[in-house]
Amino acid sequence: MEIEEPTAAFAVRVPASSEVVELAMDLVRRFPECFWFRHPEAKVRYLDDARLVVDHLREYGDKRTWEAAKELQKCL
Repeated sequence: MEIEEPTAAFAVRVPASSEVVELAMDLVRRFPECFWFRHPEAKVRYLDDARLVVDHLREYGDKRTWEAAKELQKCL
C-alpha cells in the first residue's frame, strides 16, 4: 500500500501554540465586529485560523484592531 504525500489541495494543518490560541480568541471576543461570519462555537486551533483572525482584524477593523493584529502576527 502506497502512502500519498499531501498536496497543496490537502495541506497539513499546523496546530497553534496555546499562547497564540489564547490571544486570537481574546481578540475575537474583543472585536466581534470584525468576525461577523464566525459561528459562536468556532475555536482557533490552527495557525491558519490565527492568520484568518489577523486578516479580518485588518480588513474590517480600525487602528486599534490593526495594532492588535500586529501583536498576533508577531506570535505567528
